[in-house]
Amino acid sequence: MASFGGICFLLACLLFGISSVKGDESSYREVCNKTGDNYYFCIDCFEEHQRNDLDYGGISITCARDSTFVAHKTALDYSNNSTGRFQDVMKFCEPKLDLAAKYLEASLRAWREQRKEDTVEFIDFCSSNFASCTKRISGFNLSIGFIREFGTVRARIEVADVIVSL
Repeated sequence: MASFGGICFLLACLLFGISSVKGDESSYREVCNKTGDNYYFCIDCFEEHQRNDLDYGGISITCARDSTFVAHKTALDYSNNSTGRFQDVMKFCEPKLDLAAKYLEASLRAWREQRKEDTVEFIDFCSSNFASCTKRISGFNLSIGFIREFGTVRARIEVADVIVSL
């Protein structure tokens, strides 16, 4: 005799069909192929979120926003715990990263309202704020973790820009 769970599974498969994870994975991998050098950042982003969600633009913007929040916290920590010129640079970067995250929030809202041009423009504003911060950081001897974190933000912003522009 079949178990109740087995019967429910068969019934669900008959009603909704069987969606394989490979199918979902191949669809977001196709999208990530279009991001060029940032392919692996794109894959990591989609693997952190639900694979069956087809809102690739929304997912990529969310990943960029979340990475920017992390970088913002790091800049805030450094601005509070550093000294000298590096502390000044982090105090400059902290509001820029905050503004970049807010632009990503606005781009996500515009994306969900299907305003593609506004979405791209907000991501561009985010990118320019992030770039103004990273220009100030260049020339400092930074830890590998710090460089990796800020590199991830840059790559995820670029991924979001490419995906929403498709």
